[in-house]
Amino acid sequence: LASRINFPLKKLYKIDGSKRSGHSNAYFYGFFKNKRIVLYDTLIEQAEMGEILAVVGHELGHWYLNHTVRVLIISQLHNLLLFYVFSQFINNSALYRSFGFTAQPTLIGFMLFQFIYAPVEHVVAFVMNVISRRHEFQADSYAKKLGFGSQLRSGLIKIQIKNLGNLNNDPWYSAYHFSHPPLPERLNALEK
Repeated sequence: LASRINFPLKKLYKIDGSKRSGHSNAYFYGFFKNKRIVLYDTLIEQAEMGEILAVVGHELGHWYLNHTVRVLIISQLHNLLLFYVFSQFINNSALYRSFGFTAQPTLIGFMLFQFIYAPVEHVVAFVMNVISRRHEFQADSYAKKLGFGSQLRSGLIKIQIKNLGNLNNDPWYSAYHFSHPPLPERLNALEK
């Protein structure tokens, strides 16, 4: 599968995830032409070969669609903005005075900044979840294009059942708190 889409696979690992939990997962990591795929032993035990290939196809979709690079760039831009805003905030004596401080201790400035900037971080976290959820749908679609649509559906259902995941999430709650869409949304998107 990796060679079929020119994924530069160097190694394939199986890890003992069952020692920590019963959750199933797969992921890839590495830079440039030195990529590795990691499969949890629980995934191998719980799913059939076609379903495992579908899950790996989903992960390869993240690579093919450059999701990791996009998220890295967005995160770095966010960090640059955060440091810039903090640099403007930390030396603003009017802000210290408005909270009753005559001096400008850095630790107090840092704590005030955290409290004042927290609402912005909530918005950023929501936007990052929206992006992540979009990436998950795209990776699912990519696995479907590879010919693993039905296997991905059955594999996701098995993983959800084995991981004891909730199928009845409130849509607003899950949109804000979950980086991955709930299973029913993913299955509906795969039907299209």
